[in-house]
Amino acid sequence: MNVLEVAVYAMVIGGQPQAIKCAESDLGTVNCTNGLTATEEEPEQGRSGGLIRFSNGVTIDKVSGAFSNGITAHRDGTGWLEFSNGIAVHRDSPYRYRIGNGYVCQLAERSIAECNDSH
Repeated sequence: MNVLEVAVYAMVIGGQPQAIKCAESDLGTVNCTNGLTATEEEPEQGRSGGLIRFSNGVTIDKVSGAFSNGITAHRDGTGWLEFSNGIAVHRDSPYRYRIGNGYVCQLAERSIAECNDSH
């Protein structure tokens, strides 16, 4: 689990993208200014990846990308990942994601990610 992926998932789970900042804590959690906190659960025996668990109860399977709240995703023909709640995400670089409504999520520091309106 890295702070940038948590920030992007927090935007998707929130449904209405907004400016947020997420930071790693000394406790191994990632805390976001939209009120969500994420922790990583180790994989079960025989699995290659674990879960990201958010404080609102939503989990995301790191291998399949499945959301426990039923959000699904598909990749369109131009490389955007479109989620069933209307959010679209495109990875521009390892440290920068564009959100379909004009927001950009990127690393501000090694342990801090920010998502801001790019307009």
